[in-house]
Amino acid sequence: MKTWQKIVGLITFIAIFIVGILTWINAYVDAKYIIEPYNIDIIEERYYMYIDGLSTLMWITYFLSLVLFIILWRKGGKR
Repeated sequence: MKTWQKIVGLITFIAIFIVGILTWINAYVDAKYIIEPYNIDIIEERYYMYIDGLSTLMWITYFLSLVLFIILWRKGGKR
């Protein structure tokens, strides 16, 4: 890989990481101030399960793409 591709890749991964963290935090804040005040247990439980499932999927996808980027980085674009 060329140097500019490595830099752009790293900046992209950092941006995706920050957006993922902010989305995850925003979902929990929404749950705290929008879902919990109504005190409906079934909705709260399902919402937290939904958030946990999405965050797990986000982290798995992020780490898989990071591993693929590292493999491509080490390979160096050789054919």
